[in-house]
Amino acid sequence: MKKRERIISAIKLKGVDKIPSSYRGTKHINIILYKYFDYKNYEDHILENYKGLLENIGADIWSSGSKISAFGNFVPEYIGPPPHEPYAKDRDLFYTIGINSINKKIKDYEYDFCEYGVDPPLASVENIEDLKKDFIMSRLELFNFSNLENRYFKLSLQEILEDEDEFVCIGTLSSIFMICCYLRGMNQFLMDLALNKRLAEFIIKSVGEFCIEFCKKELEASKGKADYYGTWDDVAGQDGPMFSPEVFKKYFLPIYKEIIEQVKKHNIFFGWHCCGSVNEVLPYMIDAGIDVFDVAQTSAKDMDLSNLHKLYSKKICIHGAMDAQKLLVNMKPSDIKEEVKRAIGLWGERGGLILAPSHLVTPDTPIENVLALYEAIND
Repeated sequence: MKKRERIISAIKLKGVDKIPSSYRGTKHINIILYKYFDYKNYEDHILENYKGLLENIGADIWSSGSKISAFGNFVPEYIGPPPHEPYAKDRDLFYTIGINSINKKIKDYEYDFCEYGVDPPLASVENIEDLKKDFIMSRLELFNFSNLENRYFKLSLQEILEDEDEFVCIGTLSSIFMICCYLRGMNQFLMDLALNKRLAEFIIKSVGEFCIEFCKKELEASKGKADYYGTWDDVAGQDGPMFSPEVFKKYFLPIYKEIIEQVKKHNIFFGWHCCGSVNEVLPYMIDAGIDVFDVAQTSAKDMDLSNLHKLYSKKICIHGAMDAQKLLVNMKPSDIKEEVKRAIGLWGERGGLILAPSHLVTPDTPIENVLALYEAIND
């Protein structure tokens, strides 16, 4: 099977010649791998080298946090004003809807990252009357939906379409819960859900209407050429959801249902990325029609491989499942290989699994562990 065919078969829960895999790592890990394989000018020529690196490690595709392809990720052109200092542009375009982010660095690893949701713009709001009715919907005017850009790697849509291994991905500004949190402040928004429901409902409704309309415009702009709609919403922590499943079902699920319905009209795969222990709400999303559950953080409560297989192997495709929090960082290569063998033993060649690190591989991960992961997948 070719790489794209293998991944599509896995998503559709059909047979595969082997379990497909994806790679995703922080820039620090990427550079270490390029050095390990003796690539030249890797920082300036990542496009020329990324397929070679995939070949070297034995992965089918290079994924981002929520998209099946990091290189095929397209967003509408933003034509609004840039953020004011000290705030920064973030890759998820949250700055375009008034969410503040700042750039930070972990000096020990020369690792840059963007911290989202600093100085929440709605933190001081006390009631609905303090908000403009179109406080977020008016932001739609700041996008040129007729021009979809590849912001990360500047590849054209045609280049991706002509690549038999790649996927065209969309799905910007669709993290409903996280947008609410970043606008209001996470602690404050969680308190609103319990103590100021009228305000919480108004914010969720406004954000939801924006996300649905943004999705519709993205889908229209893609003109049937997109393969994958990926979104992320970290509604869960290590031990379970951040709020009751009933709250998710009442407030957030209806919005997701509308977005998924729009996506399915265009015959596009829908992937939902969520960290943590998500078993109490994931069944709602499966019933709503998602095709891929991304991350599968097996170090979280009740998210081990056996339980994931028991609960979801016949219902949904899992993307991830190789824990980047503890397994890849702390264990030996032999332990990682055993975990891969266990996953392959559970899913076999029936489809429904794309093995990958559960998150971007972090800078403190030993490189031999990364290599061991893909060696075991390809044994």
